[in-house]
Amino acid sequence: MRNPVALFLCLGALLAPANARAQQAEVPDAMPNNIPYGPTVTADRAAEIVEAVMAAGRMGARDWKLAIAVVDPHGDLVYFYKMDDTQYGSTTIAVNKARSAARMRRPTQVFSELMQTTAGSFAPTLGPDVVASPGGVPLIENGRLIGGIGCSGASGAQDHVACTAGANVLR
Repeated sequence: MRNPVALFLCLGALLAPANARAQQAEVPDAMPNNIPYGPTVTADRAAEIVEAVMAAGRMGARDWKLAIAVVDPHGDLVYFYKMDDTQYGSTTIAVNKARSAARMRRPTQVFSELMQTTAGSFAPTLGPDVVASPGGVPLIENGRLIGGIGCSGASGAQDHVACTAGANVLR
């Protein structure tokens, strides 16, 4: 074939079925993050969770200054605490991390890692409330999603460690 367009179309037709089969083989039957909803986290329970976050932020030589938000499964604020000298911008970020973790039923670190890949270029289109930064963790009790917790003020990795300590109160 001397016609480059015809050659291109023929190659595309040959490769398309192979790509389609490869994509179909990678699709699992089980839905990821299919966590059933449970009763909403209470303010009293949220206070206990925040205490664990603060303890993790002050453990040993740590002096992490954190804004800590706890939301219900809808993403509405249930409890908020800001440690002394926490940077001002962290207030909104903590709430948005908690909201993302609750509404999307997964840690915000997942979106951060996804953004580092070519396949993750769609992540910013998920919505204006989805935060792609570590430090948002779903709150799961008895296998049910009861809310989310978000931490901001330290590094993303530190925020994630602190919030995970809070989420672990429920396990």
